[in-house]
Amino acid sequence: MARRPDIQITKVAQFAGHKDSIYDFVLDKETETIYSACAGGFVVKWDIHNPEEGTMILQGGEAFYSITKMGNSLKVGSRSGKVYTVNLSSNMLEDTSQLHEGGIFFIGPKYSGGEDGVLLRPKTIADAIGGNFNKNSMLLALSSLRCTAASETSLFVGASDNIIYQLDKSTYEVQNTLMGHTNSVFALALIDQNTLVSTGRDAIIRVWDITIGKEVHSVAAHDYQAKSLSYNGTTLLSSSMDKTIKLWSDKLDLLKVIDIERYGGHTNCINKVEWIDENMFVSCSDDRSLLLWKVEIIS
Repeated sequence: MARRPDIQITKVAQFAGHKDSIYDFVLDKETETIYSACAGGFVVKWDIHNPEEGTMILQGGEAFYSITKMGNSLKVGSRSGKVYTVNLSSNMLEDTSQLHEGGIFFIGPKYSGGEDGVLLRPKTIADAIGGNFNKNSMLLALSSLRCTAASETSLFVGASDNIIYQLDKSTYEVQNTLMGHTNSVFALALIDQNTLVSTGRDAIIRVWDITIGKEVHSVAAHDYQAKSLSYNGTTLLSSSMDKTIKLWSDKLDLLKVIDIERYGGHTNCINKVEWIDENMFVSCSDDRSLLLWKVEIIS
């Protein structure tokens, strides 16, 4: 049996200032900036190297569920189904568009989805390049669309009907449905172009062989629902309502558990984790903070 590597975890910084749960954030790796969105309706800009000074760039008056960066703009998805567009050159609100009925849980480069089960797509190539959304819609599920992951040819969408939908990336036609979860699918990540991992309310991480469209492995990952996954090429992160972040090998061997007692971790549900590079990642939580972590393999 291979020896488990000795992994050292360091909490590098805490970003505090939000007055409500932080549901999502987006990383600008070039400028080493974090943009976080919270239930209080605020978007805050953070410099990774200066965590004590956050800058509010949007106040929307309603809960924000999702955020992404497209070129020089931020797209922020809200509880009411509106997408707010912020110009990052001026830090000013450019546009507010009603796109969904109910909360928007993800915004991709060419799509958005949420509580209404509708996947919105751009109508033209020009719209896709510009990141503009319009109502070229398809009802994908009768319950919420929660998360996505994209391979070279497919878009995978996890839903609250327990199903992962595999869509053709060009036509958006449903190619396959992956069924195995017993509750809502909250997070997806690709290990490689043929291997998808998923998790959700059932707290199980499931591994799917895309070439055959079947589940090939699973582990009981957390005590309560799992919220997020992120893979950096060697190590998978998962986060949960149980207030822990776990590190896994690509074979789903458990490598490390980050919690409050040992590492001064989050004190509430951890809604998202995302790698910055091979050694650093960010997490956000209902405890109203973001944390920056460093991972070092000692041996």
